[in-house]
Amino acid sequence: MRQTIEGGKTLLVDGPACISLYSGALRAFGAPIKVGDHIIIRRGRRIPLEALEDSEIELLLGNSASYSLIDEDPIPASWKEAAGKIVRVGGCVKVAVLGNVDSGKTSFCTYLANVALGAGRNVALIDGDLGQSDVGPPGTLGLSFVRKPLVDPFNLQPSSIVFVGITSPSSVIEPTINGLVELVSRALVAGSDFIVVNTDGWVEGLDAVNYKLRLIKSLQPNFVVAIQDKDELKPLVDLLTGLGISIVNIETPRNIKRRDRETRKLIRESSYRRFLRDAKVRSYPLSWVKVDGCLGIRGKQDQILRKRMDEVLGDRVVYCESCQDSIILVLREGATLSDEERAKILAELNKPLRIIHRGDEKGLLVALEDEKGCFLGIGTINCVDFERGTIKIYTNVDGPISRIRVGQIRLDERGNEIEVVGGLGMFFR
Repeated sequence: MRQTIEGGKTLLVDGPACISLYSGALRAFGAPIKVGDHIIIRRGRRIPLEALEDSEIELLLGNSASYSLIDEDPIPASWKEAAGKIVRVGGCVKVAVLGNVDSGKTSFCTYLANVALGAGRNVALIDGDLGQSDVGPPGTLGLSFVRKPLVDPFNLQPSSIVFVGITSPSSVIEPTINGLVELVSRALVAGSDFIVVNTDGWVEGLDAVNYKLRLIKSLQPNFVVAIQDKDELKPLVDLLTGLGISIVNIETPRNIKRRDRETRKLIRESSYRRFLRDAKVRSYPLSWVKVDGCLGIRGKQDQILRKRMDEVLGDRVVYCESCQDSIILVLREGATLSDEERAKILAELNKPLRIIHRGDEKGLLVALEDEKGCFLGIGTINCVDFERGTIKIYTNVDGPISRIRVGQIRLDERGNEIEVVGGLGMFFR
């Protein structure tokens, strides 16, 4: 449908929707939209379209999409003041943006990147939100270089991705911090002089505060931007201020989009499918690749150990491998061990026993890497053929790989999240 927007007014559009500008001039998060431009607004995202003059658009709305017209500037004054202050600083600038879930972090990062780009800076955007990643698939940290004004970071081409394999940093604090530090280093090496780090929304509680404090100490940003409605970041801000870190406080916009848990899950699932587009099942010999993370097998069956397990458990045993820190025992689907059998096995071993059932690996999200450790893409495990020593991955990565990192997210065949596993198998000592 056609829609006219008077100059000075703002159209708030909740996706999924498509906007085509027929006449006039619009702006979104500081990015100019010209006649002939088409803007795709994805589900769960709200885009404010400011009319710089009387404008006419074609508006196509999908299921659950909506729009409203407001008579105000969608960019808070505190955002404009903060962006101006930060961009005026010369030399290399690193900015970390903190805020609760749905506080406007991504919108501010988008606006700040556009302002910096307009000032002639070489801008890099780093996405540190494992659960609602825009630059890469869920469970990853992403780096992208901003070459032109952007409306939604989701449309950026990732330059580097670090796979963590879970959607919350609470159990993977060290890998998350190390990954973000690595991405900042890569941005600097590539010549970026303005680096914006968008962090996750885990900010409340002692563990969250300690995590963010460690993260900021590791990143060493010139500025920390704190977005808050009230004082939800006060414990963290007080600690950072005590360390002499420059804090810029800004407000959450009044018209911010709030997303429930189910919507956030649907957004993640859409992203999985995007990064698995045109995927097919590919088979890799376990002797050719290194498998680590949640699964961590070498594909080298210990025949002597297997014979001992067969004597105790019979045909329930599928595979047996001696690793550096444990013995991996793979059993047939549904097979169980009595307390007596487990005690007998443990009495013969000098390592902890890890019991996995065949099929436990199915659907787990993985990252595929080359010989240099560079991320090539994601996939899901179709199965491990222990008899033939191969692993089958559903992925669109075409070509040789050297490593498969197994995460803790399990998907079904349609890319829907089933569960997050704490770890594959059970350990007995």
